[in-house]
Amino acid sequence: MSLTTTRAPARYPSRPRSRGLGAVDALSLLLAGVMTTASLAGLLMEALYRDNTWSSAAFRGTDAATLAVAVPTLLTALVLGRRGSVGARLVWLGVLAYDVYNYAFYVFGAAFNDAFLLYAAALGLAVALLVFATPRVLRLVAPPGKGPLRTVGGYLIGVGVVFGSVWTTQSLTFVATGQLPQVIPDSGLHTSIVFALDLSLIVPWLVIAGGLLWRRTAAGLALGIVMNTLAVLYMAALATSGAFQRAAGIPNVTWSTPPYLEIGIASLVALALLLPRLPRVDPAGAGDVGRDVR
Repeated sequence: MSLTTTRAPARYPSRPRSRGLGAVDALSLLLAGVMTTASLAGLLMEALYRDNTWSSAAFRGTDAATLAVAVPTLLTALVLGRRGSVGARLVWLGVLAYDVYNYAFYVFGAAFNDAFLLYAAALGLAVALLVFATPRVLRLVAPPGKGPLRTVGGYLIGVGVVFGSVWTTQSLTFVATGQLPQVIPDSGLHTSIVFALDLSLIVPWLVIAGGLLWRRTAAGLALGIVMNTLAVLYMAALATSGAFQRAAGIPNVTWSTPPYLEIGIASLVALALLLPRLPRVDPAGAGDVGRDVR
């Protein structure tokens, strides 16, 4: 019986698992190693970042969050996913989405440094894994039925609209007055990588995920978990970056600068509401997503 048409029971009998790592899971381990190496380089090599103080402190703070939160989340989700947890596989996709968003900042925004090839490798691996694995994971998700799905969907739409409006307003203000958004002189860049990535990658998918959740679709449930995982991880990165910037003497920023904690906590609550909508163990083979890339 297909999971795409029928609500699955809470738990299924165990089944034999593949003894070896599949290509996707092996590449996930490689990605975790690259993330760890890049983060340690940023934290331990004092002269690695050639950016201004504002950006260098932000990159080091993100390195700390990636090492302390994102890498353990990736590995934990990988282990639980191989045991059959569909929810863990979706959280794993969320970490991959975080990697794409995060390492795009390093590849396109950081001054060229000794770790550039690590950043490019992390970005390329995360993109490849998302392309290969997403279709196989999404087909394991059943329509969610009842639950607080519209509440979470409305939250995602609201966050997307707010961020989209703020970045769009600042961009249009420049068109009207020539006044640059403050993040550009602060970061020392010629443009805002934040605006570019949020408006092209994050805002549209927040709204899409929220809309599909509002309609109580399986795709909405899956995307809702992915986007909230990304939000939790990146709010942790922003909070840690704020702490590093504060320690570097940057004014008007701390680890608790809004909306880091607020969105991070709200997305954690959203995950707590969405994950129980999934079966704990899936007979169609969530644990075998990484067996091959057919």
